[in-house]
Amino acid sequence: MDNFTINNYEMKRDIINFSKKICKGASKPETKFTMDMIYGISKSKDVLL
Repeated sequence: MDNFTINNYEMKRDIINFSKKICKGASKPETKFTMDMIYGISKSKDVLL
């Protein structure tokens, strides 16, 4: 079970770093929205809202 938790933290960290790269110059709320959107898509494996 610990390995599963570590994998989640690593995935979340990778998503945060990626969203910071693509949102360079954007406001903090826009960056957070993008991060949450990417995380939700990757977690659900679906793009339907």
